[in-house]
Amino acid sequence: MRDINRNLMNKRFLITVLAVITVPLCLRGQPYEHAAGIRAGYTSGITYKGFLRYSMSAFQLDAGYNRRGLHLSAQYQFHWEPFRNKRWMVCSGGGIFSGEWDDELSAGLMATVGMEFVMRDLPLNFGLDWRPQLNLYRNRGIDLLDLGLSIRYRFGM
Repeated sequence: MRDINRNLMNKRFLITVLAVITVPLCLRGQPYEHAAGIRAGYTSGITYKGFLRYSMSAFQLDAGYNRRGLHLSAQYQFHWEPFRNKRWMVCSGGGIFSGEWDDELSAGLMATVGMEFVMRDLPLNFGLDWRPQLNLYRNRGIDLLDLGLSIRYRFGM
């Protein structure tokens, strides 16, 4: 009976220690909740980014046009602060896209690497990113030229 109680107490102690360590890591605050704006560059259009609550991860949705045609994209991105400054962030991630690719409906995968600057006194942020794309459906091909600048208005600061 003592062994069972001792094992139960050890498990409770271990769970408490893990909770004390992991809860503060999960409650890291995101720099903003939502942002919407425009993206200019190889692919130009409208962009939306929404951070997951208490996380440095975000979803980004874009509707854009480039030399291949119109397309929609959805991405999941991880963010971190390389300079220990809440105004500068670096992000990487990936997602899917679908739309026109040389006048045919197509779909594929995309990766994202970029950085953002969040203004302190104005509800704006600026982003510079690179998005290589791999078309997997119909006109197969690679598009490595997608470099763009985003300007977004932040909601829920």
